[in-house]
Amino acid sequence: MARQQLKFPRVNGIHARVADYCLHRLMTQSGTIEPILDAEVLGCRAPELAASKKPLPSFKSDVYAFGVILLELLTGKCAGDVVYGEDGGVDLTDWVRLRVAEGHGSDCFDAALMPEMGTPAAEKGTKEVLGIALRCIRSVSERPGIKTIYEDLSSI
Repeated sequence: MARQQLKFPRVNGIHARVADYCLHRLMTQSGTIEPILDAEVLGCRAPELAASKKPLPSFKSDVYAFGVILLELLTGKCAGDVVYGEDGGVDLTDWVRLRVAEGHGSDCFDAALMPEMGTPAAEKGTKEVLGIALRCIRSVSERPGIKTIYEDLSSI
């Protein structure tokens, strides 16, 4: 089932919580989601859904959200955070894309991961997960399916 609203706080251990799915729509008179959405939800929301007042969930939008969750895990930052740097403030996905494009992808990793990346194999695996996350947040036509993502993660 396509979720549309995957975000990191809904993943506890390895158990996703879906009890609040779409309840925020019931709480608004107009049935729109804008008044209730917080920055974290917006950070995980696929760009193709941004223009729609009543977006329909899709597997591709869930893949995007999963990619953002991977970025949150790797960077230690929240999807709704604005990351400030040389180019001003950007959201998490743009910040990671910029750092990778500049050849500084490793600078994105949370300092808490550094002790775990002490071996070449661990560093390689972490960079591979970053690559998978970046594929998840591509444009909808270039975004892989969740089965491909699962297979790629399983092969690391």
